[in-house]
Amino acid sequence: MCTECNLAFFLSPLKMGIVAASFAASIAALLILRKIKHASANKRLIFLYAHVFAFAFPFIFFLIFRGCQNYFSGCSQAKAITALVGLTALVAGVLALALAPVVLARRYTRKAMPIGRASRWSRFVEEHSKKLGIRKPSVHAINSARPEAFSVYFLKPRIFVSVGLFEVLGRREIEAVLLHELSHIRSRASVFKLSLHVARVLSPFAVLASFCGSQSVSREEDSADNYAANVQGTSRYIDSAKAKVTDYARKKKTGVVSE
Repeated sequence: MCTECNLAFFLSPLKMGIVAASFAASIAALLILRKIKHASANKRLIFLYAHVFAFAFPFIFFLIFRGCQNYFSGCSQAKAITALVGLTALVAGVLALALAPVVLARRYTRKAMPIGRASRWSRFVEEHSKKLGIRKPSVHAINSARPEAFSVYFLKPRIFVSVGLFEVLGRREIEAVLLHELSHIRSRASVFKLSLHVARVLSPFAVLASFCGSQSVSREEDSADNYAANVQGTSRYIDSAKAKVTDYARKKKTGVVSE
């Protein structure tokens, strides 16, 4: 390891200024992301990628410029900058998008039981998938008392529903939840949610903005709720499902129920 190279990097006001500016841009992107909860997924993805890019930039900047002459034959400033930007963009893309669905899909699929095609819920999902013109998601049950449901779309769509959800909600409410998740799959909203999840895990700055909480309201959530209400002809069931889940979370927090 070249100690002189390391010292030269950290003692350079220009390089340290670039590092500070990059971290500041990373924080700014998160704060903006928090302010635009109701913006489209595409617009929010721009700021998500900007956050991950700006956060990864200083580390790759250090690695490339620390031993530039050792890594690249005839390394020039232009070549180094091109490599820096390209590599950072690649890392940001992998971390914020490609890795997210893979990690979460595998994590939950391993500990979930698939619900057979003969099941009422599987048939319900198949019927409405055809109406939406989307590939039928597989439905999986998670062995958890906490009532929750979410969808994943990577290579093939999946809907995960906890055992606790079946215990807390009635039949029409569960149907409303499944319709809600089918709407997310149609809009590929799960890609954005999973990207946010990975960004939160990988970035210490993400704690400054609670943009991935279960209570956050977004355009996609409203759209999914509206789809469920339109299909059922009333918003009664999706509203009562959300109210029951919220009530469970409140009771869990106060110790009235346990998992």
